[in-house]
Amino acid sequence: MVDYIKLKGTVIERGTQQGEQLKDKIHNMFDIVFHSKMFSEVTSKLIPLSIIKLGLGIMGKKNIKKSLQQFVPNQYEKMISIGKAASIKKYILHGAHFIEVMSGDPKSLYKNPPVQACSMIFALPEATSDNSMIFGRNYDFPNVLQPFQVVREEVPDEGYKNINFTQYPLTGCHMGLNEKGLAIGYNYGRSWKQEPLDFRLKGVPGTFIVQEMLETCVTTQEAVKFITNFTDRSNGCHYGFMDASGDTCVIETTSTRHAIRRPIDSILAHTNHYQTEELKDANLPDYVRFKMDDMDINPIESPIRRYQREIELLKLNKGKITMETIKNILSDHDNREPDDFTVCTHGPAAGTLGSIIIFPTKKEFWVTDNHPCSSEYERFKL
Repeated sequence: MVDYIKLKGTVIERGTQQGEQLKDKIHNMFDIVFHSKMFSEVTSKLIPLSIIKLGLGIMGKKNIKKSLQQFVPNQYEKMISIGKAASIKKYILHGAHFIEVMSGDPKSLYKNPPVQACSMIFALPEATSDNSMIFGRNYDFPNVLQPFQVVREEVPDEGYKNINFTQYPLTGCHMGLNEKGLAIGYNYGRSWKQEPLDFRLKGVPGTFIVQEMLETCVTTQEAVKFITNFTDRSNGCHYGFMDASGDTCVIETTSTRHAIRRPIDSILAHTNHYQTEELKDANLPDYVRFKMDDMDINPIESPIRRYQREIELLKLNKGKITMETIKNILSDHDNREPDDFTVCTHGPAAGTLGSIIIFPTKKEFWVTDNHPCSSEYERFKL
């Protein structure tokens, strides 16, 4: 079963509750991740682990602390409260939240193991068999993180009740639904151009932004306004929105630019490459490679192939899409052995860690915390 926690109260109370409930699990996660092959691949073998963790923490504090305090102060207070309650050293806390930004750094990322980094699919009433609205998403990230996921229900004193999917120590989330029927997902955006145009180490990580919108926005229009007016984004992100009225879009962002994609014929899919004319130049060049062991691939190949398969299956089933259809798409292996390029990703370094299906009008949040091809979805309801 998926781990589940429920938090209530002020930001400090909710952070404290998360830290207390997950303390042992958080420390176990840090121990495993910091000693994993994935972590060793992206760090120097000549530097002691203690120094690497300290350096990561110093970088995190330097690059995200002020932005968090200024632009999402509630989320910052929650982060600090999680750390206090779970007895996490501050430099570890800042470093853990900074990894999200650093893993997209064009100066260093492309020597590291691949992270396929998520798919989103949307079906509006005209495309479904029963006039429902469905938002599905696969969460793809390094395999080492799979055991450390949690469904978190939050009842804030000063915001909207929401349910989200995240990792044990994190303040923000990568997918969620709030009591107003606004569903939000986040795919990593791999941008190529250097700061300040499309990538910068300083700023607010995307997971914090998703959580802030869940607590403060009612509609897709409000969420889009929030993103476009947010001046301190760090890494590139693709945010997917579907609200209770059916207003649906993906907003592609870099640190300073944005562009919006809308459904065509009531369906929409998005992975990790920029598809709008305004932002196509932010994509990775074809010559960029991910290399590890016997692997040598272009990191943009998987997003393109996954998108093509997803939109193909959505078009094939348009007008008769059901929850089972969405499950089948998110579980798809394209009639072959699964790999880095299938919708349900099975790579040696990264894969589909979890899968989420949301019905905004029904306030239903379905989750599996492993590959959807081999796991049952569990239902949660706001």
